[in-house]
Amino acid sequence: MSTGPYRHLEYLPEPEDPRMLTAIDPDAPGYPAEAYGLSVAEAEAWRDATRDAMGSAGKQRPYGVFIVVTLLGVLLISYPWIVENFSSTFTPDSEWAFENTGIAELQENYGLTGAGVRVCIVDTGVDLSHPDLQNVNLVGYKDFVSGDDSNVQDHGLDMHGTMMVGILAADGHLRGAAPGAEIIVAAALGSDGTTQSEVVVAQAVHWCWSEAGADIISLSLGGDPDPENPLGSETADAVRQALEHGVFVVAAAGNSGGAGTEVTDVSVPANVDGVIAVGAIDRKGNLWNKTATGSRTEGAGGEVRAEPHQKPEVVAPGVAIISTSSTTLAIPYSSSTGTSDATVFVTGALALILERHYSTLTRNGIGADRTDIDLVKQALADSCVRSDLQGDAHHLRFGYGSLDAVAWERAVSDAIITRGAG
Repeated sequence: MSTGPYRHLEYLPEPEDPRMLTAIDPDAPGYPAEAYGLSVAEAEAWRDATRDAMGSAGKQRPYGVFIVVTLLGVLLISYPWIVENFSSTFTPDSEWAFENTGIAELQENYGLTGAGVRVCIVDTGVDLSHPDLQNVNLVGYKDFVSGDDSNVQDHGLDMHGTMMVGILAADGHLRGAAPGAEIIVAAALGSDGTTQSEVVVAQAVHWCWSEAGADIISLSLGGDPDPENPLGSETADAVRQALEHGVFVVAAAGNSGGAGTEVTDVSVPANVDGVIAVGAIDRKGNLWNKTATGSRTEGAGGEVRAEPHQKPEVVAPGVAIISTSSTTLAIPYSSSTGTSDATVFVTGALALILERHYSTLTRNGIGADRTDIDLVKQALADSCVRSDLQGDAHHLRFGYGSLDAVAWERAVSDAIITRGAG
């Protein structure tokens, strides 16, 4: 306690460093009222109110500090309970994306879940310990990174593969586009989401359909096309082979768009003729600024692309998408933006459509081949919702328009009926 001439002083801790104390003289006159833009009467009123709030005779008591410290202590003690009981309540989701694309309507009104359809995701792998992925029907897994197929894991530091699987097949707090689909995972990308050799991705693509029996291969990956030979990569060759065997391939258009880019087309293998190349839009339907721009020709001076194979074919939600993430996080969900996310929404919608028309359109059904792929792609082109910004023709960034899964299914149904009648 202070003694002598300074005993009337009070000491308050500095907010930035509580170890430092500042001496306060309650009797000091302070600055005149006009220094604060107040009249003398107004200043006296504030002074009286402050004294009443802080204690009798104007003695200051740091009740605010005590209350804050107490609340922080309670919060720290109760944090685990709060996370356990309220994380699902306050965790955001991307339900808007499923509603805007019509996927939610196909699920609710048609009862579709993707059951019986095999989808292969080539990515960094998957962490099935996530609570929303416990019920994933994993029917195939191969690790092209570590070679250990017995240990299902996600090699990605950002859990990219786990996020993509979540968009497609989550069944918990988040519900994916096709939670009933048979999921195949090919771990072909390393910790940074890339591969040291495109041969690895090509091998993964080939394995998906030739050994794992995939009906759809989803590729949320890609590389810049080579202007000299845009379709000559091993990955593109593997994709073309899959298409020739009636396997549907959906791939990210790429995140190479925007000002200053020198990339002249969508990514490889999205640039392959029969692939469905997917760009990204936000919640309001606006084009994501980095979604890739397609080329009207296949490479420099190549053949002009014709409907329904102009690039990209479609855009889908790909901005601020919430999905399953690392289980080391207190709330294991993350937000992601890019054409990778948009790709999986189209993959999921296609899985629902193939479930409804499985015997007609799948390679394990009745004579599925490249003809069926062209039919589905033409139905996609006919059913997309066109933006006012793109006009009536194919747009080099919007494609044929944004995904409408319900209209796409109806267009496929009509095309099948017309083909049967012919």
